[in-house]
Amino acid sequence: MTQHPPPAVSCHLYDEAIAWGPFAGIENLELTLCDIDEERSIVDLIVRFAPNKTVTMHNHLAQTNMFIIQGELRMYEPDGSIRERRPAGRYYRGRTGDAHSEGGGPDGAVVLYSMRCDGANDVLEIMDDAQNVLATLTMDDVRAAWAAQHAA
Repeated sequence: MTQHPPPAVSCHLYDEAIAWGPFAGIENLELTLCDIDEERSIVDLIVRFAPNKTVTMHNHLAQTNMFIIQGELRMYEPDGSIRERRPAGRYYRGRTGDAHSEGGGPDGAVVLYSMRCDGANDVLEIMDDAQNVLATLTMDDVRAAWAAQHAA
């Protein structure tokens, strides 16, 4: 019996109802917060990356898992080289203590992130190209963004 590859399926995200907004300190993406579970310190959000652009170097301080909904997410080393290409339909468990940048492929990317903070207040470090920490995103920042998103 001959094996045939599965047909290529195109995914078109109907996102007119999503309240996309900027992410302070990081260009080339928009996001929407989906949920904050205060009791378990979990933040779920969807990020839309611009095509062929990278975001500011950063380090996830919380365990951050992701599911690529659409497009291709590209992970970059601190030197700018591509570490990994992550296609739509795949789930990944992120690492902490891993300075990197990321961005969308030729069609951009839409990614669901789940940040599991385990009671910690610090979520993400924003860095310059020399990996110096410029700012730290905290749970207080996430709560403020949640309030602003729901006030709009």
